[in-house]
Amino acid sequence: MIYCTLLNPALDLIYSTDKFAVGGTLRDVPLQVTPAGKGVNVATIVRTLGEEAAVIGIMPEESENRFAAWLEAKSVRHFFFSAPGDVRMNVTLLDSENAPSSHINSKGPPVSRKAGEGFLKFALGHLSRGDQWCFSGSVPAGLSDDLYARLILMCKGAGIDTFLDTRGKALSLSLGAGPLVLKPNSTELEEIFGEQIQGVRHIALKGKKLLDRGVSHVFITLGSDGMIALHDNDCLLCVPPQVKSVDTVGCGDAFLAGVLVAWKRRFSFSETCRLATACGTAKAMHEGPHSVTRDEVWQLMEDVKITAV
Repeated sequence: MIYCTLLNPALDLIYSTDKFAVGGTLRDVPLQVTPAGKGVNVATIVRTLGEEAAVIGIMPEESENRFAAWLEAKSVRHFFFSAPGDVRMNVTLLDSENAPSSHINSKGPPVSRKAGEGFLKFALGHLSRGDQWCFSGSVPAGLSDDLYARLILMCKGAGIDTFLDTRGKALSLSLGAGPLVLKPNSTELEEIFGEQIQGVRHIALKGKKLLDRGVSHVFITLGSDGMIALHDNDCLLCVPPQVKSVDTVGCGDAFLAGVLVAWKRRFSFSETCRLATACGTAKAMHEGPHSVTRDEVWQLMEDVKITAV
């Protein structure tokens, strides 16, 4: 089973228009409302690609039924530790005439330390050797910044492979716990080292330093420029095929889903890079944070260019 943690759930409100103007009023604008959060995005795409997935996390009780029903419809399992309150809301404005899209991500309500400790015990009851656990998204206010680090250590002790995609203090503290796979973007890479990082060679050098810290696989995503992946003595630059980009929200989550599926299926390192890059590219072609099709992913894999750095 592939478990995807969800500590900071949200509802995504996506408006589609072709005539947005600052200060104006738009009426009868099509609206799509969907449960989101990085764990939801990753798990949904993992399931789309044909693997069993579960979302496990802290869920505000006022939104629990909505998230549960939505995930069940997607054939994604869910294990929620209930907490008081409701989820945050994010807004995406898709303007077909004036790209790129605009996004407003709200700050979620604080979660109590008590809920965090309760979730750790809750998670402990779901650990099973041979599973994969993905820790993605920020740690909400109120919880300890070392929560992911503690979860990673718990998983490692249970013989579980761990995958990390977060930022800030949660990222720096989790590195010490030694996740198996790390997926920073270029901004997060600069956060780790506290300096500006530019150019393929410089990025690759910093990625190698992360390997030296004990991370087995490092995937540094660079948006439309692709990705640099490092493992052992391999350093690969992966360039995606050119497609018409509709919505980039969730591309990093789709990429991570590709890594998880490839790992589950024991793909080679280069084929893991190829599948993950294709997943991120396929997501950019569609509205919504977790919209990909399996056929598109397989087709795009053939056009991913991989070169050694």
